[in-house]
Amino acid sequence: MMFFRLLPVLWILLLISTVCQALPDDASSKKRLAVVSSYHPEYAWSMETHQGFCATLLELGYFDNREQIETFSKSHEVETSRAVFKKLWMNTKRMKSKEEQSQKAFEIVGQIKVFKPDLIFLGDDNAAKYVGSQFFGTDIPIVFWGVNNTPVKYGLVDNSEKPGHNVTGIYQPGYFLESLNFLKAVVPQVKTFAVLSDGTTSGRNHVKIIEHHSRAGHLPLVLKDVVSTNDFALWKKQVLALQDSVDAFFIAQYSGLIDDGRYVPGEEVAQWYVSNVKIPEAVGQGMFVKMGMLCGADDSGFNQAKEAVLMAHDILANGADPATYPSRTPERGPLMVNLERAGMLGVHLTEEMGVEVFIDHFPWTTETAKKKLLVVSSYHPQYQWSQDTHKGLCQALLKLGYLEDEEQIDEFIVHNYVESSSVILKKLWMDTKRKSKKDEMVGASLNVYKIAKEFEPDLIFLGDDNAARYVGGHLLDTDVPVVFWGLNNTPLKYGLVDNMEKPGHNVTGVYQSGHYTESLQLLKKIRPDLKTFAVLSSDKPTGRMHYKAIEHLARKEKLPLELVETVATNDFETWKSRALELQDKVDAFFLPHCSGMTDRNGNYVTSEAVVQWYLKNIKIPEAVSLRQYVQQGLLCGTDDSGYNQGYEAAFMAHEILQNRIAPAEFAPRTPKRGLLVVNKTRAKSLGIVLDDTMGIEAYDD
Repeated sequence: MMFFRLLPVLWILLLISTVCQALPDDASSKKRLAVVSSYHPEYAWSMETHQGFCATLLELGYFDNREQIETFSKSHEVETSRAVFKKLWMNTKRMKSKEEQSQKAFEIVGQIKVFKPDLIFLGDDNAAKYVGSQFFGTDIPIVFWGVNNTPVKYGLVDNSEKPGHNVTGIYQPGYFLESLNFLKAVVPQVKTFAVLSDGTTSGRNHVKIIEHHSRAGHLPLVLKDVVSTNDFALWKKQVLALQDSVDAFFIAQYSGLIDDGRYVPGEEVAQWYVSNVKIPEAVGQGMFVKMGMLCGADDSGFNQAKEAVLMAHDILANGADPATYPSRTPERGPLMVNLERAGMLGVHLTEEMGVEVFIDHFPWTTETAKKKLLVVSSYHPQYQWSQDTHKGLCQALLKLGYLEDEEQIDEFIVHNYVESSSVILKKLWMDTKRKSKKDEMVGASLNVYKIAKEFEPDLIFLGDDNAARYVGGHLLDTDVPVVFWGLNNTPLKYGLVDNMEKPGHNVTGVYQSGHYTESLQLLKKIRPDLKTFAVLSSDKPTGRMHYKAIEHLARKEKLPLELVETVATNDFETWKSRALELQDKVDAFFLPHCSGMTDRNGNYVTSEAVVQWYLKNIKIPEAVSLRQYVQQGLLCGTDDSGYNQGYEAAFMAHEILQNRIAPAEFAPRTPKRGLLVVNKTRAKSLGIVLDDTMGIEAYDD
């Protein structure tokens, strides 16, 4: 009887046991993670590392949502479905003595012991130096980030390859050499420099490494002097004295400066510096470029913490052993330039300098009005060339910071309008491929001019010849800068610029050089037996400019084949009949322009339709001057890239807007030659065997 009375109790115990086993994420199984930062929450580097830390934990599932990240950022504690987090701040940037730092470390060590973590993160040198030693050799795994130059110096790891104990992590190599090489690329005339640093642990470490590189002869500039002090008044005095005796500064660290016992925020130091120093500078962290310094290779705080989280996850989830887990450093961050500082120093930036990220403002400046940019395209959205130029323009605007993400680019494509935090962008289409009568183009230009006056843009882009020809005249010598792209062969023809070296007015831009000779040379390499060719073109303004340039080169005997005849017509039926007739008289064709023709009913014929007919009916090889035609199926050509046209135009506009370069003094330019491209399918249909000796640089199928 006793057994039966116990049955209900046994069933309850069994049920409880089963439920507990089915809940792996109960409080006892959650990982307890302690995070110790050397600094304070408002410090720019700490904010970067915090962002990288939280973003990676969210991606790995330790945070369930962004609301938990917000809670953690405000209260420094949070519990999620997988972990319990506690963050502790040493605040050592604001402390005056080692005794204060040691006392703070003692308090934090006590809090960590009460918390009983499964793993400890140590952020930056002071956390590693003062807190790391107290848990060295324990059963608690430790992962550090932000340790300067080498992880060995505090005795927590034996060497980078095999740490040997319970500690491993991510360290900063210090991209001092890369930053100085970058400064030399941006300002080639600099020869000498001095190092400016505070007297913090991080600052001293940086200075010693730079001095080591100097003694070893690794640096592109000659090191003349070093300033290393935490006294802001003395630091300023020495900076002002030195700027007359060196060409540049390298700013290693300035986040620990003290003014009459008051910690000086980095933004305040930067504001004083750029207001008083007239020579260029390089830095070793992207956050200093964001504060206003000229340039540097970013040693990213975001990436330091991101990599540390990935290491910790490997330890917690996969059983990796810190003792055998090599310490590592992330890849170099981007080469960054502050455009406002560059403009202040009169530094003219070019694409050849290798800039990877632009910062377009000082953080302390008041918010300025958004730039209003108007884009006028000669053609229509479905036209392949216009799509290519649009892509180049948008990618450059994204890189330069005018657009913030791909979503804004998509919005601009769909609506021909987008507004970002720094720009209002509007696009108009003249549609002159399909509405090509002179009165139609004049009407379109007047409509554009009317909208432009109402929009009041800070700069106008003119895409291709008809926009320049019909709209440009209305804008000549106004107060609005104008940047064109896609003008064929020469930018002089519409009277918008005086000469190639000095435009003389408010208009400049990017033009197409044609690359006709290169395209025919490629065709000759593919089919060495070819001797003669004919041109097949529309007779629109763009087509005329192309075939006239080819005829000019033929007269000068600069082409590898003999030009026999030019067919130029806007009547598609005539164009087809002449093509069929000529293919028995010449060895090859050159098709510079296939757009703008109409059928017997007056309907616009797309370039795709022209190419499709051509491929079905023409049995001799051809060269072209645009990659879009090779992509559509024609044999070969040198890409006179629409993408590059729009891209270069955006960079020229940026120089005008940001660095205040006058269009009247800004010489028009043409991008470098694009790739030598071949369509494999067309080659096969013509019986052409392709090989590596032909100089082909890209294939389309």
